[in-house]
Amino acid sequence: MIVAPPKRPDRSEDNILPLINIVFLLLIFFMLAGSLNTRPPFAVSPPETANARDAQPQPATLFVAADGRLAFGSESIHVDDLPDVLAQRDKTQPLQVKADTALPARELTRLLSDLRAVGVPEVRLLTVHTP
Repeated sequence: MIVAPPKRPDRSEDNILPLINIVFLLLIFFMLAGSLNTRPPFAVSPPETANARDAQPQPATLFVAADGRLAFGSESIHVDDLPDVLAQRDKTQPLQVKADTALPARELTRLLSDLRAVGVPEVRLLTVHTP
């Protein structure tokens, strides 16, 4: 005599558990992906330019605020510590300078001269492209 196997009760909880796992993993992924972007230590709005190539962000970026404060990467530095900090960077990459648009040109020129004196061979000034 052939006996049919007993029917499993149809439970909707069995179908929703993998969905909860996937949603949880997606939540963790987007939380991590959203926090990977590093922010500058203070607000800097670079000047605009009409003709420029797109600059790829490099880890060696020197930020200059309108009041002359400096930051290298994500750490604020003093102008006297600039030679020591720049000596530790990768010398094969050019140094990118992101200066605030309100920074006087005289101060920016002085900073660029100081960078040349320290031995930085190539400096790229980051600007905002306006069509």
